[in-house]
Amino acid sequence: MWRAPIPVPVAGAFLALALTGCTGSGSAPDAADPPATSAAVEATGTEPGTQLGFGEPATLVWQPTADLTGELELSVESVVEPRASVFDGWLRDDTMAGSRAYFVRVRMANTGESDLAGQAVPLYLRDDGGTLGAPWTLGGDFTACQSGPLPTPFAAGAEEQMCLVYLVPDRGRIRDLVFEPTEGYDPIVWTGEVEERSGRKANDKQGRGG
Repeated sequence: MWRAPIPVPVAGAFLALALTGCTGSGSAPDAADPPATSAAVEATGTEPGTQLGFGEPATLVWQPTADLTGELELSVESVVEPRASVFDGWLRDDTMAGSRAYFVRVRMANTGESDLAGQAVPLYLRDDGGTLGAPWTLGGDFTACQSGPLPTPFAAGAEEQMCLVYLVPDRGRIRDLVFEPTEGYDPIVWTGEVEERSGRKANDKQGRGG
């Protein structure tokens, strides 16, 4: 049985997102409406424009809502391109035929004072065409990668390792992962090697001529 994915709300950016979620079995993806009050907070945290590798942490500070400031230590631990078969029964065949999926594993710790329960972290996948895409939520029993917003509760001092699902349209490929809470913000960027379906690094496969 096909299940419609739920889009994660975009936290504070008027961005052209590649994909969000579907509203029904025959409808096209709809972009989430970002809250107009969200904003970046640059007084503390990792400096905008910082370039990091997988496994390196950054302190992210932003305002999910007008009366809530979030502070997270986040690191992108790994990126895997899974087999399309893991989405059988979860995504329509035509959705997968036109997309390339990535599982992004992240580690997050709440280093601020606010409970960030249920908030979407503005961490986007940027593809090789420069388009930003938000993560998808497929449901709590999608065990391959339980993608979604921060758990409830997620109070000060809480830590979590999460897996996020991204779908790149037109079979595009990942360029990097970016924290970009508002339009015009100089993003914090993570780059690294991507593991392909075979379990080998992408560069290893290319280096062997196939």
